[in-house]
Amino acid sequence: MQREQHLDGIVPCDALLRLVSSTEAVVGDVAVTLSFARDLQRNQVATGHVELQVELTCQRCLQPVREQIEADIAWGFVWSEEQGKNLPRSLDPVIQEGDELDLYQALEDEILLNLPMVAYHDEECVPRDGFHSGGKAPEAVGQQENPFKVLEQLKGSSNKS
Repeated sequence: MQREQHLDGIVPCDALLRLVSSTEAVVGDVAVTLSFARDLQRNQVATGHVELQVELTCQRCLQPVREQIEADIAWGFVWSEEQGKNLPRSLDPVIQEGDELDLYQALEDEILLNLPMVAYHDEECVPRDGFHSGGKAPEAVGQQENPFKVLEQLKGSSNKS
């Protein structure tokens, strides 16, 4: 890379197969802004931003929930893991296997890392009374027998002997 390059563009969602298979749906296309340059240590770097909307499965009601995904990009290009260890901490290493970068794969990796671990609707989509702890319902509890009553009786009979 001899000079700075700046890219603004749209990546079609059907080019990101791992992302499509990891979500319910990708809504629209992926907006990307990238700047390629060399930093002060002469590392080849890319900085930028990616944003998109996806539909994930709500873990409360199991219905689709739309999530806005935005990620800032700060990559350092290297050809081995050893070189990656020498990058500044502010850069994420992107290991290249040749002279050309698979930009879609690198973007897809970044997006997948920024998906939420658990997706759920902001509003309460399942009423709280629909949940229970697995025990008896409060109205069914009533008067229960003391589970230690037998131990009391055994202790009482051992004191008499």
